Amino acid sequence: MRVKALADPRLREGNPRWAEEVGGLVEAASDYFEREFGIRLLTRKVAAWPVMDRIISTPSLMSRLKAEVPLRDAEGAYDLIVAFTGESVNIYFGGRARVDRIGNCREGLGNYVVSSVSAPFRYRGPHAEPELDVVALIHELGHIFGAEHVQDSTSIMHENFDYRSDFDKRSREIVLKNKYCPFGK
Repeated sequence: MRVKALADPRLREGNPRWAEEVGGLVEAASDYFEREFGIRLLTRKVAAWPVMDRIISTPSLMSRLKAEVPLRDAEGAYDLIVAFTGESVNIYFGGRARVDRIGNCREGLGNYVVSSVSAPFRYRGPHAEPELDVVALIHELGHIFGAEHVQDSTSIMHENFDYRSDFDKRSREIVLKNKYCPFGK
């Protein structure tokens, strides 16, 4: 899966390592998905976006992301665009991370993710226990591959996933089934 990873102004602010952190978050999520599902995420590009505007609402960020960041640019084509935000988000006011759609084979897998970053991140290798921001990205990638929220409070697909890092049986089956589906266009 070809990924373009973006960092918003708040995440880049005073952080000379922002590109390394963003790439590391994708790499850590990729390690998990490769180990659990045989799915590899390849970061093809890391960039600043939006360049200057601070957008504190994840619904607004998703809307602009889809309108302004195409799946193809001069440097190539991408299956997935992940925009990381350093803004504080409030889950009670539509501030949670989000995807453009719950993926399926009929309409295609999702193409856009907005994910919040709450703390500086340093990639620690393929066998490191996932930190909260990585778990959040894994949860959103579950949606990209068709998994929905479940009532099982031990599942990473539970709405309040905290530090859980295991998929419930049904969600795991959905991701495994949908991993061969095409991405949406």
